[in-house]
Order: sequence, then structure tokens, then C-alpha cells
Amino acid sequence: MRLRRSLLYRSYATKYRGRVVVESENGRKVAVEIETPKSHSDVRGYTLPRPNIICKALNVLNSKPINFQLLHSLTLTLTPSEASQILKSLKSPTLALQFFQFCSSKFRHDVFTYNRILHILSKSSLVNRRDNVLKIVHDMERSGTRGNISTVNILIGLFGNELEDGKDNLAELERCLGFLNKWELNLNNYTYKCLIQAYLRLNDSCKAMKLYKEMRRRAYKLDIFAYNVFLDALVKDEKVEQAYMVFKDMKKEHCEPDEYTYTIMIRMTGKTGKPDEALSLFQEMLSKGCTPNLIAFNTMLEVLAKSRMIDKAIFLFSKMVENNCRPNEFTYSVLLNVLAAEGKLGRLDEIVKISSEYMNKPIYAYLVRTLGKLGHANEAHRLFCNMWSFHDRGDRDAYLSMLESLCNSRKTVEAIDLLSNMHEKGIETDTYMYNLVFSSLGKFKQLTHIHDLYERMKKDGPPPDIYTYNILISSFGRAGRVDDTVKIFEELDSSDCRPDIVSYNSLINCLGKYGNVDEAHMRFREMQEKGFNPDVITYSTLIECFGKSEKVEMACRLFDEMLAEGCSPNIVTYNILLDCLEKSGRTAEAVDLYSSLKLQGLTPDYITYAILERLQSGSNKVGRVRRKNPITGWVVSPLR
Repeated sequence: MRLRRSLLYRSYATKYRGRVVVESENGRKVAVEIETPKSHSDVRGYTLPRPNIICKALNVLNSKPINFQLLHSLTLTLTPSEASQILKSLKSPTLALQFFQFCSSKFRHDVFTYNRILHILSKSSLVNRRDNVLKIVHDMERSGTRGNISTVNILIGLFGNELEDGKDNLAELERCLGFLNKWELNLNNYTYKCLIQAYLRLNDSCKAMKLYKEMRRRAYKLDIFAYNVFLDALVKDEKVEQAYMVFKDMKKEHCEPDEYTYTIMIRMTGKTGKPDEALSLFQEMLSKGCTPNLIAFNTMLEVLAKSRMIDKAIFLFSKMVENNCRPNEFTYSVLLNVLAAEGKLGRLDEIVKISSEYMNKPIYAYLVRTLGKLGHANEAHRLFCNMWSFHDRGDRDAYLSMLESLCNSRKTVEAIDLLSNMHEKGIETDTYMYNLVFSSLGKFKQLTHIHDLYERMKKDGPPPDIYTYNILISSFGRAGRVDDTVKIFEELDSSDCRPDIVSYNSLINCLGKYGNVDEAHMRFREMQEKGFNPDVITYSTLIECFGKSEKVEMACRLFDEMLAEGCSPNIVTYNILLDCLEKSGRTAEAVDLYSSLKLQGLTPDYITYAILERLQSGSNKVGRVRRKNPITGWVVSPLR
């Protein structure tokens, strides 16, 4: 229908309240939101919005570029109510703000247009929305426009939601409350709700409770969402009695608690050590027809587990599964922890059986990993074997977790066996898995297994990486297998990986520890020639090599070189050289070195003081109690 006359627009809008589709002069149809009174008796003395003018203004505003000359002619005849309708129809907050500012020079805005633009800005995601709102409020006050309760509610909603951004918003919130007195307004239900939520965001439950009591006296009430937010804040603030009071008020006001309400109350009663009361609340929730969600079940399970009620926890878990509520990792962790604490991990099979339909590979992986971390390698292995039997294809995370558990519990033979059989379940072994096993074998000095596994790795893959070589060099070096250490280092040097500073440190440590100090020094110079900067571990290791070989001059020269290269010695380095000087009878140099240590701001440890005690006693005998260097594992502090 093509509407031509203003009178026809008015009667049409009066009769059909809501969205009106208007055809403009260029034939384009535009949907316009029209807010009109419900009957003619409501409009006496008021001019109704004219859809044709609104349509033309929207066409101009939505065109690119905007024809401000045409818009200027329209604004000369626009009323504030029509401007409000146009603002409501604009989808861009930036465009709405531009139009509002443009209209400010044409006519005086009323409270409704101010409220409209404030509402649009408060719901927008503009970066400077706060500044724009403050500017509009300032213009509103300057023009003498008296706001209404909707104005205050919009402002409280905006600044109350942004309280976490800083104290400025809190000041603006207090200013909003000042408008209530200035404009002689009374708080309505929505105002109370916004204010209570704002104070809760400030973690000021006392002010929120004060407002709540005032609200109750004035016969206002919250909705279910506001009640839940309020209860949750009181529980977090450990205001138990007040939470119970609000919970009772909620029922009195015929606002039925939902599953979130009961979950909040169950969590509170559980924390206060009242599991039976928490169970009563859970039963009440069921009797009210609420369907517990995952959070509700997990909260109740956590309360029962905390009270060591294993039978009731497992029974509730079974009901959870019966209600088709899928357990998550947290559910299993709660049950697993209480079973481990009570020494009843045998009942884990019962839990697995109850939730068999949900026992997928990721859940198995989580259980295996958790059992391994808790130190129950046998249970982890048994569960893993169960998964192995029932699933044709494996889960990499589960296999990796099992491998870690076996390595940590010194079950290296089982770890090697698992590594060998992974391909049966479609899992490809990678270098990280091999490195995990190599590290465990090296830790327990099982060199035969290292050698065999390394040969298999070179033959069948995956290819070793720098971490593999470093683990092998360190493992053979610590065991004194100098030839094997050098051989693996040479293989690394000729591979695509190339040695790094860790590789050189391990090799130098091995060579120096087992008497080949000259070659250790040669490797030290080699790494410098290849562009590696020796670190404090490199220097400390080599200084100790020379010290044990009674080449004190070389140790001192290396220490001076270390300082010259800008590598700062730590307390271990000073202890090594102090011990070397004390054993060789160079007491004065040792005292000077100790003074240097203090000037560097380092704190002497028990090794330093033990060496000083020997210096003061003048004893440099060889009979000592042996202590290990934290870096190399050698003797660095022989004591009398």
C-alpha cells in the first residue's frame, strides 16, 4: 500500500501499533518502528509521529554519503518523538550519535530522545561510549531537561556494569543516585535490582543487603536471576545467615528456586560441613521438579566426597548417569581423589562400569594420567590394560600418560614394551615418547636398554632429535662410559641436528670427570670456535676439572676469562675455586676471592662456610666428607 497523506499515516499508525512498512518516493520499502498510543483518547494534545517523514529521514541517513542539506530540511519539521523513532531504527550507534548531535542544533531534545540515545550508547560496544554518555548527561543538565526514573536506570545499568574498570565509574554511579534527589524521583523495582548488582560487583555485600532490605520494605522483589546473583555473592562472602534469609524470602515471594539456586545453597552448606543438609536441599530440588545439571551433580558429589561418604557419592554418580547427565573430568577427579584418600581404589572398576557408555578414550586418558600423578602406577596400568582390551584404536594422550606413569614409577621394562606395541592400536610413536623413556633409563643407569632402544630407533625410526642426543650423552657420561659418550657426540655432530651448548657441557663434564682434562679443554675451545658462548655451567665444570687435576693456575686463568667474557659466576663457581685454592694452600688468594664474592652480592652457603672454616683452622688435609656439586655431581666441598 502506498501511503500519501499525513492524516492517513496518522490513522494507520494509530490503528496498527508496532512495525509499519512504508514505501518511499524512490520505491524503496522501509520498516519503521512506531510507538503510538493504544486509542485516540490517549493522543489528545499530542502530535503523532509521521511515518513518511521518518522514512525520508532514514533513507537519507542510510545513504552514502549522507545528504546533510536534505536532512537539514527534514529536521526543521521533525518533532522530538519522531527523532526518537528514527534513533530507534538506526542500527549503527555511531550514526545514531551523529544524528542526535545534528538534531541538537535544530530543536530542543526532550527526556525521551535523551533516554533513547543514552540507551543506544549503553548497549553499544563503542570504545568511548562512557565519555559520550557523560557528555550527553552534561548537555541534558545544561539544557535544564529533567530526567525520569528511566534515565537513572539506564545510567545505573551502564556504570554499574563497568565498576571493575575503575573508581571513576563508582563516582558516576554515586552521581546517578544524586539525580534521584535532584529530580525528586523514587526508586522502582528495576533501579533496586541494578543498584544491588552494582554493589555486588564492588564486593560490598553489606550495602547490597541494606538496599535489599529497603527494597523489601517497599514491597518490591527481585527476579530469579537477581536472586541467584545475590545468593552467590553472599555465599562467596561467607554471609551464611544472610544467604539463608534471602533464600527464605525468595520462597515467600513465590519466586521458585531453580537448579542454580539450589546449587549455590548446596555449595554453601557443604563448605560449612553440613552434608546431610546439603542432601536435603538436593532432594528438595528434585521434588520441586528441577532437573539437576552437571554443575549441580558435581557440587553435590564434591560435598559428599569432602565428608568421605563414598557409598552415597557412588550412588549419586549412578543417578547422574541414569539421568543422562554426562560426567566430565571434574566428576571423575572428585571420585578418584576420595577413593585414593580412603584407600579404596578397587572401587574404581565400579565407577567405570556404571559410566561405561561415557568411558571414551579421553576419559581413560585422564584417569590414567591422574592415577599416575597420584602415584598409583599399578592402578593406572590396570585401567590402561582395560582400555587396551575394549578399544580397537588407542588414544595418544592415554598412551602418553601411561608411558609417563611407567617411567616415573621405574617400570622401564613395561615402558619399553608399551612403546614397542603402540602400533597395534594405530598409535605412531614419536621422538618425544622415545625421549621420555630414554630419560627414565638414563636416570636409573640402565645403559643396556638405552643402547638397544637407540639402535632400534636408528633402524625403524622416528629419527633422534637434539634432545635425544643430549639425554644419551648425559646418561653415558654420568655412568663413565667415555667412549660411548664421545661416539654419540660425534654422531650428533655429523647429523642434521648439530650439538648445542648442553651437548658440549655434558661432554666436557664426562671427559674432565674421568681424567681427560686436556680433551675437555680442547672441546671447550672447539665450542667457542663454533660460535657458542660458554655459560656458567661450562666454566664451572671446566674450572672443577682443572682443580681436581691440581692445575690451579689454569683454573684461575679460566675464572678470569669467565669474568672478562661477561659471564657472571654463581655461588657454585666461587665454591669450586675456593675449594681448589684452599686445597693447594693458597690461603691469601682464597680470602681475596671470598671478598670478591661478597662484593658481587652473592650469599655464601653452607659449603662456602665449611671452606672458610678450614681456611681459618689452617688445615688442608685430604680426609674429607664428600658432598656433591649441584651441577656436575662431583665433590666440591671436601670437609674435615
